[in-house]
Amino acid sequence: MIEWNNFYGAILIDREYENSKNFIINEVLGKKYYHFHPAIFSTGIQEIPYYYDDMLFTFGRTVKYLACDTTELEEFITEFEDILSNIDFENAQVRMNTDYANYDLFWQNKLKLTESKKNETLEHFKEYEVKHFESEKFFFGLGEIDLYTGWTEKNSNEKIADFENWYPDFKYPF
Repeated sequence: MIEWNNFYGAILIDREYENSKNFIINEVLGKKYYHFHPAIFSTGIQEIPYYYDDMLFTFGRTVKYLACDTTELEEFITEFEDILSNIDFENAQVRMNTDYANYDLFWQNKLKLTESKKNETLEHFKEYEVKHFESEKFFFGLGEIDLYTGWTEKNSNEKIADFENWYPDFKYPF
């Protein structure tokens, strides 16, 4: 019964808060995404003491039939990456709670990383056996990410096996 599911997450905004907020509030609706609507986002305020240093956008919603197969997962990721491509973010995290499994997905904005930081990140993924993929703009992977440092922890082998069994033909980037 793959009917009652939800996802939620957070996006750490770098410098362009107003432009990022403007995209969420004024342009997301026009994109006609299936999963994302401006109303599910909290874009915060730049007023002390309600923020410190970087802004954090949060979001979440319930959804019926969330990512039941590889095509639906890819559609979800494509929509989210389109949002990420239009805002000034450093790192992002999405938690998907489904009837069949729970997944933590992360993104790092490669355009914000120096070459040495990219190499350090790849070494970290290797050392901690983080299931990850790479596209032109992003490091994408399974697991939790520290939104400020970008460090990730290895998902259990069971979680990775569940993901690979549920999405056997998953390839990234699409």
